[in-house]
Amino acid sequence: MDITGKAAIVTGASAGIGRATALALARAGARGIMLADIDAAGLAETARLVEAEGAEALLLPTDVTRIADLERLYADTQRGFGGIDIVVNNAGIVSGPPPFPETPLERIALVIAIDLTAVVQSTALAISAMNGSCGAIVNVASTGALSPLPSDAAYAAAKAGVLHLGTSCAAFGESHGVRVNTVCPGVTETAILEKTGGGTRPDWLAPILEAIDLLTPADIARAILNLIEDDSKAGQHVVVSNPLKAEA
Repeated sequence: MDITGKAAIVTGASAGIGRATALALARAGARGIMLADIDAAGLAETARLVEAEGAEALLLPTDVTRIADLERLYADTQRGFGGIDIVVNNAGIVSGPPPFPETPLERIALVIAIDLTAVVQSTALAISAMNGSCGAIVNVASTGALSPLPSDAAYAAAKAGVLHLGTSCAAFGESHGVRVNTVCPGVTETAILEKTGGGTRPDWLAPILEAIDLLTPADIARAILNLIEDDSKAGQHVVVSNPLKAEA
């Protein structure tokens, strides 16, 4: 897909990977980007940056766990841009302390609702909205979907679900003209690292960070754009791994 002139939705767009992806789409020539997040102030800043890159920005404070909010997101995007070509489902959270299995059940339910259920629902809405129009959807999972993560088993399970959602949607590339793919980032320098530890980076993450270099949101945005642009990719996933620290 040539991104030039296309209209996109990016969730979790107030910062981090979502903001980097919105900016990358704007720089690639997207004509309009709908920015969705619960953080209205962060959305406003992302919108300012997107418009500085020459794309039109619409913003909609959105709670992706609310079906009415998701339906409004798609309706407002179609009304504002006359169609939808690209969707990046990026909104996500981690469980935070205490680690699994002591994580409060309410928090586990919220992690699943944001990281999995909302992604499935948004993907369904996107495929229906793009049917027959050669659309591209990229869902953001995690390398946590690929190996055990005992400290946040709920997060890992949700992201594994996102990964399998993508493979399950491979057929829609042919039947609906909509390609659904998944990106699995490694440990990325975003606010989620602090949220994992309730405001500080958790102790269990320290030995991991000693061995690797952190990825940047721009690293993940590049992988997302590659999946959007590569028409041969449908139902596939791309892993963006952390480089190992060089030996001193």
